[in-house]
Amino acid sequence: MLSQTSEKSKAYENHWPSIDSKIAICMSGGVDSSVSAYLLKQKGYETIGLTGWLIKGSGRCCDNGMIDAAKVCEQIGVNHISKDLRVFFKQEIVDPFISSYNAGSTPIPCITCNTSIKWGSLMQYAFSELSCTHIATGHYAKLVKEDSGFKILRPKDSKKDQTFMLWGLTQEVLSKTVFPLGDLIKEEAREIARTGNLLVADKEESQDICFVSDKEGTQGFLGKYLQVREGYIIENKTGKVLGLHQGTYNYTVGQRKGLGIAHSEPLYVIKLDVEQNIVYAGTKDELEGHELIAKNVNWIMSSVGMSPNLHLRVRAKIRYNSPTALAKVTLLENNQVRVVFDEPQSAITSGQSVVFYDESDQILLGGGWIV
Repeated sequence: MLSQTSEKSKAYENHWPSIDSKIAICMSGGVDSSVSAYLLKQKGYETIGLTGWLIKGSGRCCDNGMIDAAKVCEQIGVNHISKDLRVFFKQEIVDPFISSYNAGSTPIPCITCNTSIKWGSLMQYAFSELSCTHIATGHYAKLVKEDSGFKILRPKDSKKDQTFMLWGLTQEVLSKTVFPLGDLIKEEAREIARTGNLLVADKEESQDICFVSDKEGTQGFLGKYLQVREGYIIENKTGKVLGLHQGTYNYTVGQRKGLGIAHSEPLYVIKLDVEQNIVYAGTKDELEGHELIAKNVNWIMSSVGMSPNLHLRVRAKIRYNSPTALAKVTLLENNQVRVVFDEPQSAITSGQSVVFYDESDQILLGGGWIV
């Protein structure tokens, strides 16, 4: 057993580095990263605002966002720097996103962006070119330092909990990371922004993919790169042809809307056969499964995954907004795991993440990519 339920009652204190640290705050131009920069400045840290220029043309993070970040930095009296990462971002995030859909998987680019961009290129740039000692982000997560190492815990604001997106981080990067919002709820962050007269205090937030516009949506974005390939929608249980589709990339497991099929009961996408160009549809109960295999697993505390014969009891979840569920994790070869849930889970989807918490449901243990 990794943890006792008494962990819930522990008063964990969010970790802050020594006051002589020089911190680069990754800024998107939104209220959360702006408040994080403001708090760092208020606490007396030497602070630099750092924004990655990620995509060509307009985008949520790369036009008004970059300008707003610069304006906030000017307001609070810190320097702002933008780093051109457009080529790298396309290679590491956008191209794999397109390829994943084309192969019948459903990716989560924000998790890859965290490890490759924020705690990758931007962190490296901040340390090597700006002489920073730490980076900070506007994630709602709590970082705790103990004798055994650094732990990521759920934040004060359970509704804004973003620990799910951080499972790819390592002890090395966590030792140089700050999460200023770990002890705040969103409303408190907004109030701090208003108190500081930050121009983004009432700015709306977006939780969608930054390089996909609201106007075109995911299907419209993919349609610019992937060819229409008409195929059959087939009933999963009977093999009956129900209709036609214009490409498997337009669908994801668990999808209900957009099938365009009249049926006696609601139908969902059950699976995708890219090679045969078939979308299988069925009823909600056909989506349920107990088991999955995940690859490229990362354990926040590396000692957790040391023994190949170890069986872990954890709480796990397979999508950002779902609750965790009790499961057993068996470590396999080649950095893979088998996860068996106590109760069936709906729409286990290739390309998504399975994320592990301890049995108290408070400490992030790690995660992997569902295959």
